Amino acid sequence: MKTVGQHFDEWAPSYDAQIREMVPRYEEIHDTLLSILGLRPPARVLDLGVGTGYTLLRVLEAFDGASVIGLDVSDEMLDRARQRLSGYEDRVTLAHSDIAEPEISGSHDAIVSVLAVHHLYPDQKRHLFGRLWEHVAPGGVFVLADYFRPASRRLLELYRLPEPDAHEAEHDHPDTTAEHLAWLTAAGFSAVDVVWKYEDVGVLVAWRADRER
Repeated sequence: MKTVGQHFDEWAPSYDAQIREMVPRYEEIHDTLLSILGLRPPARVLDLGVGTGYTLLRVLEAFDGASVIGLDVSDEMLDRARQRLSGYEDRVTLAHSDIAEPEISGSHDAIVSVLAVHHLYPDQKRHLFGRLWEHVAPGGVFVLADYFRPASRRLLELYRLPEPDAHEAEHDHPDTTAEHLAWLTAAGFSAVDVVWKYEDVGVLVAWRADRER
């Protein structure tokens, strides 16, 4: 059985092309993420599951003063991210880390994750959200773009989603948007919401209060 890291090591060469076929509104997801970050332009951004570095490239291009950190469990993905982000070395730190137990230090104005957290089990997601709250600066934001389990099986008829492949059946553990919002609230975030959604893919936001009580 392949680990998630091994799967993404093998997928890295074709990931950029295939993800746009699998997620037709991939660019719209990123446009939404950048709009959220633009409400309070961040100086420090952490990306969980950096992949080939596309999300961080968009962040670096949009926010001239931002420094970014990208974590990923796949060495092949990290190598491709380094290639994509060459020229930004003074603003970028990339590191190997499993997002189930990410190595995070300091505080960040924004933490983002695109199409990665669904690989975690519910208990791992709850634990992760609690840790992220500790590392989001007061007034900062966590933006989660991912795919989510429909709240009702009836929606599967509406969405007409394809049957999961072997990797999805083994390694994907999507939960509903409502469950994610509840876990983010329980983690301590002061305001959570769904800001964009298309079928089973969505963008959630969770803000940390400017001042803690």
